[in-house]
Amino acid sequence: MLRRLQDMGLRAQLMPGGRCVLARMRLQRQTFDTPTAPLVIDEVTFATVGTDRAKCLRPQALFQLPMLQIRDCRDATAIEALIHLAWQRHWVQLSKTKGWLQAIGAHPVLEEERSVVAFPLGGEDPKALGRMIEPHRAILPSRGVLSGIALQRVDDRVLELDPSIQSSIDLEMNVTTRLEQLAQLDRRLDGQQRRANVEPEPSIVVTDDARRAEVMLVGPRIGQDRSCIDALRARGFRVESVAGPREAVAAFDRCSPELVLADVQLGRSEGTELIQLLRGIPGIEEVPVVLIDAHKRPERREVAKRIGAAGYLVHPLDIEEIAPRLDRIVNEPRRRRFTRYNERLAVTIHGRQDACVTTSIGRGGMFLATDEDLPTSTLHECQLTLPGTGSRLRVEGEILYRARTYEMSSSALGVRFRRFPDSDQPLLISYLKNLHTEAPARTV
Repeated sequence: MLRRLQDMGLRAQLMPGGRCVLARMRLQRQTFDTPTAPLVIDEVTFATVGTDRAKCLRPQALFQLPMLQIRDCRDATAIEALIHLAWQRHWVQLSKTKGWLQAIGAHPVLEEERSVVAFPLGGEDPKALGRMIEPHRAILPSRGVLSGIALQRVDDRVLELDPSIQSSIDLEMNVTTRLEQLAQLDRRLDGQQRRANVEPEPSIVVTDDARRAEVMLVGPRIGQDRSCIDALRARGFRVESVAGPREAVAAFDRCSPELVLADVQLGRSEGTELIQLLRGIPGIEEVPVVLIDAHKRPERREVAKRIGAAGYLVHPLDIEEIAPRLDRIVNEPRRRRFTRYNERLAVTIHGRQDACVTTSIGRGGMFLATDEDLPTSTLHECQLTLPGTGSRLRVEGEILYRARTYEMSSSALGVRFRRFPDSDQPLLISYLKNLHTEAPARTV
């Protein structure tokens, strides 16, 4: 791509890491039509995305344009034509949006070099404006009484508006209500994070909230359902969202979700295929997958049951109603199957003087040989040392049960992994994947 853009006469350079090319291009047609005065742009800066697309970065007005498909462009003139065409389409959307805002009495103004329609919010800082690029989709303000929130997901800033809005008051209520919801969610998550950063004392009793699992959402519908995501997080579930099957498989290199909620329709594939893909991941014997359909279809329910799905639900989901069912699926032993490897790793438990050793370990937990008297249903911070590298991983584990081992004279503890800090979990997963190819394994 670098050579190709340079051959077009553009100033192009490979960015650090080689992931994209940054290019600058002088424009021959420098004026862009707007409802007011023409916008003059003499140069555009864009970055390549993959091998066939480009995203305009500067000036600010062109940043609002969608990605451009430049695969068939033979010269700079063709790229410039795509930019002008995208601008024209963008302005059609802006004109419709501005007209709708005017119709409900919202007093819209053009901002960011006339590329975004903005509207004021009553009760907020005068500079805290809602913004829109297309009808019924608002961008929440980043300043003001209810703004400045450190969100978990960037797309939380985008709000799908109720199509039935009839007045500017309704619009303001939609936006400010969403900001208040995000503020409440942020305070709850911040409290959870502060508790996670505090060094735990021994024998912390596990509550129902602490037992909540990590859930992966797969697909454009369920993965972008903010009300569902908020409800799951509010009930203590840790949520990971991905676009499709390929991204889901890749995500298992950094985390080990105990439950997957997936759209039945996943682009060119289906949720039924995802179930087979997950079973092929090293260290995964079975992860429960609940399929989510847009409409209730008895024939799809039968297919889901036949191929081993853990459940079949219809969108939209009522998390308050189905949360107990999700808990049962996660905590059903025969449904939670990670491969465990007969490997000896040195382990220290916070607050305990004697080191101990694993007799087996997997993605979901470990069997720990120790005479330590640790009660079940308690949380403990453990540190594992990986052989060879000497890397030390931290993990918060729950004591599930105590048993006697035949291999060693000491008793042993069944420990379930609950929480990993920072990048420790991907390191453990990488270590286990190496074991998968080097040593025989057993499933427990």
